[in-house]
Amino acid sequence: MTGSQASNEPGCALCGSPSASPLFEKAGFRLMTCTECELTYVANPPSAEELARIYSFESGYHSQVRSRRMDRLHLREARAHHAIISQHMEPGRLLDIGCSVGAYLRVARDAGWRAVGLEFSKDTSEIARSEHGLEVVTGTLAEEPFEPGSFDLVTLWDVIEHVPDPLGTMGHVHNLLRPGGLVAITTPNIDGLFPRASLPIARLTGRWPHPEPPHHLYQFSKRTISRLLREANLELVQLVDQRIRLSYSFGGVLGHVRRPYRLPYTALFAPMALAGPWLHRGDTMVVLARRTER
Repeated sequence: MTGSQASNEPGCALCGSPSASPLFEKAGFRLMTCTECELTYVANPPSAEELARIYSFESGYHSQVRSRRMDRLHLREARAHHAIISQHMEPGRLLDIGCSVGAYLRVARDAGWRAVGLEFSKDTSEIARSEHGLEVVTGTLAEEPFEPGSFDLVTLWDVIEHVPDPLGTMGHVHNLLRPGGLVAITTPNIDGLFPRASLPIARLTGRWPHPEPPHHLYQFSKRTISRLLREANLELVQLVDQRIRLSYSFGGVLGHVRRPYRLPYTALFAPMALAGPWLHRGDTMVVLARRTER
């Protein structure tokens, strides 16, 4: 797919430009890249009603947490994220946006933080409260359930790519932080070594595991996530290259036994996914930024 177009669809959520180039299509959702700022986004996103259905157990979203147990893998990831946070600040008041059943909330609480979560999904937020005893509000930032300037840290672990209005979301985050407070984000990096190397084959085969529409409405790069932060008066503090776990991108061993035709793809691209962070081109990133007054 080549060329650019100015469509009748809403313009870029980051810079407002109506001009975009088609990048890829998956499950009927069209991924476009803004020709001005290079943000990649779903040009035909689900409606608000469709999103509410998508983020429910009925649709299969996070159905694995119905067991009421916290996944050890997510707890391990939460501890790794918290280790990065701990390099920059002492415990204070924390808001975890998109907290799901609360793995990071639990880790932060155990480390001495006064932690509260915000979760869009009614199903997972109820489990966080009833089964894990965590303080979690069901809803969105647009409903403004918290006092401005009341948090030392706001976290969005694999969340910003899901929200319909990332710039508006980060504006809310800025208002919720105290002066000098930190925001921590994880999000996939569309400019990672594996996503970029596999894109030409994806265009031929129709299979590109990196983007996940309609759950992921946006695909950020280091450049576009940095611009998003600047536009929201947030100053970049640290950016850490990481990789998405291989089983998530390529499937597990049993899946390859059942579908051996996937082996060549995994053999070709899994080493790139592994090498990405070492080459500063990981397929996901941890981003820390500080509230500034401008």
